Amino acid sequence: MLTLIRSAGGLSAWVVEADAAAGAESPVVRRMALDELPVAQYRQRDALLADWQAVCAARSLDAAWPALWRVFWATLAEPDDTAAPMPQRVTPAPRPMASAAHPRAFRGTKFQPPKPAVPALNLAAWLADDRLFDGFLARHDHARLPVLTADGAPLAHAAGADRVPTVAGLLAHGAGPWPAVPDAFRRAFVWRLRTRPLPDLLAWLQLWRALGSAANGPALALPATLCALAPHAHAWPTLALVLGPSRQLLFLTALLKQRAYLLAPGALDQSQLAAIDALDVDDDCFAAYLNAVLENLQRRVSVTYTLEGCLLASQRVYPFRPDELTSRLRVAKACPDFRVSDIARMRVTLGPDGDYWNMHLWEDCVSTPGLAQVLRATCWEKLSAGVADTWLSVFTSTVWYDDDQTEKQNDKRWRAHLAIFPIWHADLIALSGAWQEKYVRMVSDYANRWDDGDTLRDSVAHLAHLQRWLCSPPFSADIDIGHPLSSMADAFPVEGWQQLAAAGERTWLTVERACRREDDGKMIGRGLGSLARCWPAFTMRSFSVAPQSLMRVARLLGYIAWERRRQFLSETGHEVWFSTRWSELAPYDACRMLYRLCIDAGVNSPVPRRLREHFEGNVVLSQMQIARHCRVGMSRLPHVLLAALEHAIVRSIDQPFKLHDRSGAASHAVRLAAGIDTNRKGLRRFLREQAEGRAGAYLDHPLNRAWFARHPRIDAAAWQSSALRVGVDGSAGAWLALASDPLDILMLGTHVGSCLGLGGLCDYSAVACLLDANKQVVYARDATGRVLARQLLAIDERDRLVCFWVYPPNAGPALLRAFHAFDEAIAASLGIDIYRHDDDDAYDVAIVLAEHWWDDGVWHDRDNYAPAD
Repeated sequence: MLTLIRSAGGLSAWVVEADAAAGAESPVVRRMALDELPVAQYRQRDALLADWQAVCAARSLDAAWPALWRVFWATLAEPDDTAAPMPQRVTPAPRPMASAAHPRAFRGTKFQPPKPAVPALNLAAWLADDRLFDGFLARHDHARLPVLTADGAPLAHAAGADRVPTVAGLLAHGAGPWPAVPDAFRRAFVWRLRTRPLPDLLAWLQLWRALGSAANGPALALPATLCALAPHAHAWPTLALVLGPSRQLLFLTALLKQRAYLLAPGALDQSQLAAIDALDVDDDCFAAYLNAVLENLQRRVSVTYTLEGCLLASQRVYPFRPDELTSRLRVAKACPDFRVSDIARMRVTLGPDGDYWNMHLWEDCVSTPGLAQVLRATCWEKLSAGVADTWLSVFTSTVWYDDDQTEKQNDKRWRAHLAIFPIWHADLIALSGAWQEKYVRMVSDYANRWDDGDTLRDSVAHLAHLQRWLCSPPFSADIDIGHPLSSMADAFPVEGWQQLAAAGERTWLTVERACRREDDGKMIGRGLGSLARCWPAFTMRSFSVAPQSLMRVARLLGYIAWERRRQFLSETGHEVWFSTRWSELAPYDACRMLYRLCIDAGVNSPVPRRLREHFEGNVVLSQMQIARHCRVGMSRLPHVLLAALEHAIVRSIDQPFKLHDRSGAASHAVRLAAGIDTNRKGLRRFLREQAEGRAGAYLDHPLNRAWFARHPRIDAAAWQSSALRVGVDGSAGAWLALASDPLDILMLGTHVGSCLGLGGLCDYSAVACLLDANKQVVYARDATGRVLARQLLAIDERDRLVCFWVYPPNAGPALLRAFHAFDEAIAASLGIDIYRHDDDDAYDVAIVLAEHWWDDGVWHDRDNYAPAD
């Protein structure tokens, strides 16, 4: 096959010949000068060369006009790097008028200036660049010299009144150099391929035909757009032929969207594209996977790594939506050590509930070097699903980047975790069942507590054996003491680690008993962490000789918010109790001083009775007796200092209210006020009203009255009355009623151990349940008044009763039936409907007097406990 080329340098030819060595399937493309062609191959070369020479030497269009069009129709333009000027004037200059300036216009004159040289036209340069030739045609007088065909006849419809001819328009009329090319292909592709080598033309033609030879529509527009943007990159769209017809256009669209045609050919091969095609039958998901692969390729992330993420995403029990896939599969770099087989072993252990981890680990392995080795080295087969889940959280919650300092700090922490991994893993695998669960919770608390990686690694050398020992009898497998241990270890120096490791069984059993409630353990951990950081020597000594008192004080201290707790310890450290160097005083002077301090503070004195009588002058003791009693009194010093600290804490948190000693519920409210920040203002106002004897003042607040005014259907007296009671079948003396004591309402979470309890994650919401007029608490109590279960009720903005979950979650069917009956009864007494979770519109429970409220969710299976008809 032969293609003739015109350029500013002359005429040449592209020749496609079969390679005898490689066969007809491998053509060879060569370029040669036109005069090198043999006569047998191109018999009219001399005529074409003569036409070209005439065009190059033309000084007027008239003489060269037929030759120009013979060259145009027989060749393709190939511009070179030499810039030619855009044609400005292509018509002859008009004959000058007779004037003195032009003496040639007068007969008989002797002076005749020389004729100016007629400049040669730049037709050859304009023919070599289709853009310049378009400029020439735009300025040409087509009425005088019309466009000609190759035979020299005027071309019909080449130019009209409303348009001028262009190169693309002329070629579209079918008179171009490739008469066998279909019109649709010529119209969409040929213009961009006019300067490309012939193999590019053949490749795009083959692709277009394989896509169905569409004359219009996306099957033509998409490959034509790709051809226009990157005519050399036909290998990329050719990959679409691996796919079915419905997905070929999706692939071409993705190439355009992600600009993948700019990447090197071969970055995505046919087998990889076929693997993407096999991931999902849904075309939207296929497009999401494909876009993720190509987008990551732009970031130099290998197709292999992205395919591993796609495979994990496609295997989810609860699949991602297509719009989620691309964002979840977007990564900045690849992790060469990641293996899907390690994830497969982990998935067997985690089961369906661990579906979340698959993609999460694929993402984290990129930013956390070494995590892939942790996945590979873990013996998943020896772990339960819950243990495996917590174990993964230890090694995935380490790194978060906020600024340069934090990045360095977290990198040290992560390297410490990797160094400690063999120790933790060996101890974890050596345990089983509930002991394994306790150990992994303890490790999680310990690992997440530390900020400094160096001290974390050093502390494990002293305390790893202790953690392993605490996960064996006689200790309980159900009580978690990870918070107290990690809080003290994080704050103690090396001497403190050694002391913790040397503490006896009795000490740790005391700590365990104090942490029976999970919230108590958290509060003790907070208090111990602050004490150990501010007063390390005092905390270490107290832990050795008075662990029970220390746990009680630490729990009370933990109820105070962190900043107020730090400030309290800083101020209290200057008091005489804690600033005195007791060990430097003479025993007699120390006991006498201690005795006076206890009297002033109202704290039980550690000084023996006989020595106290001696101080008062009622008894005379010998020196030996005094020494013996002083030794006993000073041995009790840690206990009395802890008692003094407890007294100071109570005085600090109760000073505005004076309620702590009134009742257990009042003490609970005071401790709640010390720890919350959200709703704190409202709770403190309520407690001051309680102290002043105005227990129900909050009910008359203007905001609560305004709520009742907006809801005239609601009878405030009936809604706030505790007269309605419902019994519990099969439980003698058990009954349900609305809480009437406001202080008892604040205990709705503490009574049942939920997150609304003292120290819980949402303890602030208990305040909203008390203060807001549209919320009430129902308690189920036994014959002695002990709370068995509770439920929060609310009235939404459409005057419907919203019944929230019953707590604790393990409440029996008899209790749940009683709560169902109570809900029906109170709704009937108010004359309102009960909201059901399958209603068309959602409920809207307003926040009235509080700042914030935690919506715990409607009781979905409430109707399951309705009485049988």
